Amino acid sequence: MKKTPQTFFQKYDAIISLILGTILVIVIGVLTFSIISSARSAMQQKSETEKTVTLPTTYMVSEGDTLWDISIKFYNTGYNWTDIADANTLDNPDGLAVGQELQIPDVTPIVKESGDILDGATTDVKRPLHAEVTVTEGDSLWLIAIREYNDGYRWVDIASANAIITNPDLIYPNMVLHLP
Repeated sequence: MKKTPQTFFQKYDAIISLILGTILVIVIGVLTFSIISSARSAMQQKSETEKTVTLPTTYMVSEGDTLWDISIKFYNTGYNWTDIADANTLDNPDGLAVGQELQIPDVTPIVKESGDILDGATTDVKRPLHAEVTVTEGDSLWLIAIREYNDGYRWVDIASANAIITNPDLIYPNMVLHLP
């Protein structure tokens, strides 16, 4: 009887099977760990968001915070950012400093129903007090909208009606703005 030579795979098939089996066990272990870890993380996030905060309270400003974001944290809506600004008498709502302590007032959350806002513009048809205004030092579109319409969210309408405004955050004294 003549022996036939064995190929590499036939000779080492047990070792190859052992290596592939080990790799498969490691991959399954990593996937299981990943799934358990992400489920645990999701449960922790859920429990953190379910914690109730008694208002009024204080809040320490963190890196990247805006009044809109802080309002969402406490009221589940960003529209109460003006209440936070008023409670803290903030001259510049965009000028928050990391570590700044803010008072969070106990107010009713402002909830805009679907259809209340269309493309960022309000749908009510309030008329402004004046047909046009001249920007003064310290003005912002928000402040002008409050002064003219008694509704700060009308700043979008003012910006849209004035082609000279290329950046709504940059308006300058002596600019003449037409009010829709």
